[in-house]
Amino acid sequence: MNNKILKIFIIMIILLFLIISCSKENKKDITVKLGCIGEFDIAILESLTGKLKEQNIILDLITFSDYSVLNKALVSKAIDLNHFQHYAYFVNETNKNDYYLSIIDKTFIADMNMYSDNLTNIGQIRLKSKIAVPEDDINLSRALKILDSIGFIRLKENNNKNYNYTFDDIRDNHLLLEFVPIKSVNMHSIMSKVDAAIVNYHFNFDFRNSNIIYEDDPSKYQSDMYVNVVAARLEDENNITYKTIANLYKEKVSELINAGKIEGITMVD
Repeated sequence: MNNKILKIFIIMIILLFLIISCSKENKKDITVKLGCIGEFDIAILESLTGKLKEQNIILDLITFSDYSVLNKALVSKAIDLNHFQHYAYFVNETNKNDYYLSIIDKTFIADMNMYSDNLTNIGQIRLKSKIAVPEDDINLSRALKILDSIGFIRLKENNNKNYNYTFDDIRDNHLLLEFVPIKSVNMHSIMSKVDAAIVNYHFNFDFRNSNIIYEDDPSKYQSDMYVNVVAARLEDENNITYKTIANLYKEKVSELINAGKIEGITMVD
């Protein structure tokens, strides 16, 4: 009798094992196309592929050189997610273009430092120095806020939190600085022709050999507007797979910050 019970028990264990194995084999992989820009994000996202694969998520990284097309690619379904933009840029893009997009998660606030190939410190900025700034409305506005926080210019006072500053809002430019608007992706190409440039974080790897002459301090201006976001289409705002990718990304960045391997980033909840 005991032998029969033992045999039945063994058969049940084998059947259970087969059911679990079949279940795992039948669980299909989910491929997610994620659009990103810059070596920083690419390296971190590539390091997540193993963990994601364990959860049957295949991360297909689609890299771009021009961030102005990333939201359009998301809307057209060329990609499923993107991570490149801060909140202010996201709001401007969705409103201006009637994009139906959603924020999956907030990640970090990245500094927007001032670099130079010709100078070694910010005190060398002189009368009529040339400063390269991003040409798009949102990042130009942030660059002007940074220059205001340094004291190089003074902007008109405005109580509207979402107001974007333009060159017309400069009320004092006592050094008569000359501003050179240019696409961020092309910023490195003119470094030898300007005294300094204010650079988006995603492109800082292009400036390894340049001097950081001013380290941005977002707490001096409306830093909450510049928190980076993971974006998806509106219909995917509650997608569990996408949220899993965003969470693992944040965990990895936090790990690198705590290990002292990356600087210039402040994580947000």
